[in-house]
Amino acid sequence: MSGSANSVATISRARIRAFLMGDDGATGTVLLGPDSDVGRAVTAGEHARAAALLADWKTELPGGVVIEVVCHFTEPGESRSLRHAARMLELADAAGVPAILTNAVRYRDPDGAVTADVLDAAGHLAALGSFEPQPNAQAWLKPPDEMRAVAHRIASGSSLDRRAAEEMLAATEVLADRCRLDPDTDLGWRTAKVPELSAIGVDGDPNQVLQRRAEAGVTERFGDVSMAQREKIERRMRDELHTITGFGFASYFLTVADVSQMMRDLRVRNAARGSGAGSLITYLLRISNVDPLEHDLLFERFLGNKRETLPDIDIDVESARRHEVYRAIFDRYGSNRVTLMSMQSTYRARGAVRDAGLALGLDDEQIDLVANNVWRFNARDFRGALAEKPELREIAELVRSNDQIDLLVDLTERLDRLPRHISMHPCGVILGDSDLLSMTPVQPSGMGLPMSQFDKHDMNDAGLLKLDVLGVRMQSSMAFALDEIQRVNGTRTAVAGALPVDVPYVNRQGRVELDAIPHDDEPTYEAIRTTHTLGMFQIESPGQRELIGKMQPDQYEDLIADISLFRPGPMKGNMIAPFLDTKHGFQQPDYLHPSFAPFLQDSYGVVIYHEHVLRILNATMGVSLAEADEIRRAMEKRTDLEERFRRETAENRDEKGRRRFTDKEIDRIWGVLKGFGSFGFCKAHGAAFALPTYQSAWLKTHYPAEFLAGILTHDPGMYPKRLLLTEAKRMGIPVLPLDVNASSEVYHVERIKPPRTPVARTYPGELGIRLSLVDVQGINEHELTRILENRPYTSIADFYQRATPSRRLFERLGQVGALDSLGGEGRTRGDVLARIRQLIGRASRPKPTDAANQLDFDVDESSSVPLGTPDVSARERISDELDILSMEVSEHVIESYRPMLDDLGVTRAADLLDNWNGTTVLVAGIRIATQTPPMKSGKRVVFISLDDGSGCSDATFFEEAQQRAGPLLFGTRLMLIQGRTRRTGERGISLEADNAWDLKQLWRDWQAQHASGTGDVAGELISP
Repeated sequence: MSGSANSVATISRARIRAFLMGDDGATGTVLLGPDSDVGRAVTAGEHARAAALLADWKTELPGGVVIEVVCHFTEPGESRSLRHAARMLELADAAGVPAILTNAVRYRDPDGAVTADVLDAAGHLAALGSFEPQPNAQAWLKPPDEMRAVAHRIASGSSLDRRAAEEMLAATEVLADRCRLDPDTDLGWRTAKVPELSAIGVDGDPNQVLQRRAEAGVTERFGDVSMAQREKIERRMRDELHTITGFGFASYFLTVADVSQMMRDLRVRNAARGSGAGSLITYLLRISNVDPLEHDLLFERFLGNKRETLPDIDIDVESARRHEVYRAIFDRYGSNRVTLMSMQSTYRARGAVRDAGLALGLDDEQIDLVANNVWRFNARDFRGALAEKPELREIAELVRSNDQIDLLVDLTERLDRLPRHISMHPCGVILGDSDLLSMTPVQPSGMGLPMSQFDKHDMNDAGLLKLDVLGVRMQSSMAFALDEIQRVNGTRTAVAGALPVDVPYVNRQGRVELDAIPHDDEPTYEAIRTTHTLGMFQIESPGQRELIGKMQPDQYEDLIADISLFRPGPMKGNMIAPFLDTKHGFQQPDYLHPSFAPFLQDSYGVVIYHEHVLRILNATMGVSLAEADEIRRAMEKRTDLEERFRRETAENRDEKGRRRFTDKEIDRIWGVLKGFGSFGFCKAHGAAFALPTYQSAWLKTHYPAEFLAGILTHDPGMYPKRLLLTEAKRMGIPVLPLDVNASSEVYHVERIKPPRTPVARTYPGELGIRLSLVDVQGINEHELTRILENRPYTSIADFYQRATPSRRLFERLGQVGALDSLGGEGRTRGDVLARIRQLIGRASRPKPTDAANQLDFDVDESSSVPLGTPDVSARERISDELDILSMEVSEHVIESYRPMLDDLGVTRAADLLDNWNGTTVLVAGIRIATQTPPMKSGKRVVFISLDDGSGCSDATFFEEAQQRAGPLLFGTRLMLIQGRTRRTGERGISLEADNAWDLKQLWRDWQAQHASGTGDVAGELISP
């Protein structure tokens, strides 16, 4: 199909002709198969009606209609039976319409039919047997000889002679030839397709326009540098422009710059990431805010001299406004030049278990038991995992004793990596020229905008501009924090954050220009070094907190190194230990060769980055940086580069003809390069990630209440909100309760105490964070809007009458204290709940205009609220908060178990640092994170983090501890862990776990034994 035929997912019958008829005849072909109106009429035996329907199709689309013949040898008379196929062939012959043969293929071989049945059950959301299944296993990819035999059987079963079979096969081949596309002539394969210059507001030669904008960027970005430095900048600018224009990519860079400017005009925070941060041009065009000269980033790592496809420039935006950005891109460039990108969501283990269990008709409890214990392994490895993983012992026993569960494992393995559904890609927008819709079929997306059916891997070869606009919650959190800072502090913003009053990056209205803050703020690095990094982008995980504790960063380059080292490759390559030892002065830097010192100083002599490799190859072999990147890429796949490296490095001589590198030095350098292949990381990536890392750390350091309010509102990190509330309390920031008169749809900051003086910084306790109504379970958008629009409320009845919450929501708000302030003086939570139950117990809710029923809704309602109702216990409050808010506010859940924990001698997370290395301790808490990162040894290690209200404790479970903990590893939320302390730097500590227990079960046992008063209760509970 051509033109805009694919601008919608389906084409109605009435529009077929408009789409598929061109000046020279039909531009597309409609297959009328077993499920078409014609095919269904044949199945019903209505041959005259079938002929009439076919005649209508021929009239509507002359030359564009064929009959699709399918034979799956079903029961005679059914669709896809031999008789049905023969009648379809006869109908085509009688109407003079080509008949083509297909097998309506669904799977590669007959065994795939079982998998197809499971997929059908998933599609129907019903168990097998509750819907009509496929009739047999014939829909497989049959070889040519078998299909030829099918064709002859169909012809033999018809009233036509044997030639009909050959004619049908010939017609099939003709149609197949028509469907073939030539990559070059039909698709412009690998030829860049970007919006026309007029669409991006460019008038004239794009190369010249790009040069002018880059030159203007030099003045804007580097206006105060020395003349010598400016010459260096302009030289690099010209070199990059030469490569960009040589590829014909000027329009591409101008398009991305246009999109980036559009986002800034919308006041949407955005930041480039990836290797594009290594380009000076992206910095000059304000696509990126990472200065590549400051961090010695290389353009050649981003765009070498052999690239044929468009390079990737990825842009992070506020996740809360991502859809707004997408719509703005559509509005700016037109829906004929833009589509969203799709992705094939494939089956992973848990999804496979759930759909296979559904197909088998297992009950929810059985499915949950299996699915909740499946943790980070491929579905195809399920049976092998049963024999290896201690947490699957219970499931393995079930498999041995229950045939249904055994079959569940088989079906789960069959589904591995199969497509589950097509969905909108989380970050992909495709930009092209006005012929884009002739290149890609589209369908509606979840947000209503057209979505390409191409996968992201098809984009480069097709020459389409794939713009990764990724919604990042941290960007939303920081944008929210900046708004709160200005709202709460106004003109006092600078002094409130303990900044000099005249800093250039805070304007007179109190707006902080976050992208302009200096990168050498010592209080920010001090805050990072404490390892209290919860909420800080990229450095809040247990492993990162451990690495931060060991590294003790004191400069921006350390953050880049930290992010780059905390990857599977560098960990396996043992890059971390020498970096730390050299940074802290335990060993001298080893630069491999004295000439490498200038570019290895940023990593204390450790080869970490791809950029390091490029510099080394450039220095040793004498190749250009662009060719060095080609060699680096080849090193990961080829083993024949060593001889070339040794030869060209040995031939490298100085001005006096002396060898620059000895054989011994060449041996050492090659040893490092050879081992580097799969271990390194692109420094430009690290530098791009380090920017929001530093910015989030700076905000948490100078404006902690506003920053944590942003984190709680947009939830960007790996931890639940309960831990962030704990962090707020640790920092002296009061958490203000839910209140229908004060809470809103976000977590906002409230001033509790006035500033100590007009020029005083903000001190802990002066600002609090008000909880948000949006976390109340079951509240919907309309109810939330009514609550906010009708404020303030004077009484519980007034709220019930004017906000009109559902009875269930009304009661939930009371249970979590959101109506406490309306109860009146001296009323307890119990009294408030009693009044709520009085009101919801009535048959109807009085209306504001119903004067006859207003007697109970007077202004002073205090007498209507019962007094002396038994109050809600602390345990009940916590239970209600957990059920309704998914977090506890009044008191941490762990405090319910305090008598037992004290009896056992459990150590609080905040007190762990007081212990010597190797001390055996017990910690308890609610699980907030579980990780199984790849390890150098290849063996699985499980990291579990617990929150106990005082902070976070991290425990590492090696193989023996995993065997002891068994099913507790992944399924238990409240845990007690025993382990030995392991100091990780001056301010870091974790546990090497020995064992773990289910805290709820321990509590029941402790209560029972404590009641009997016999034995050493604590010792018996946790004995080996």
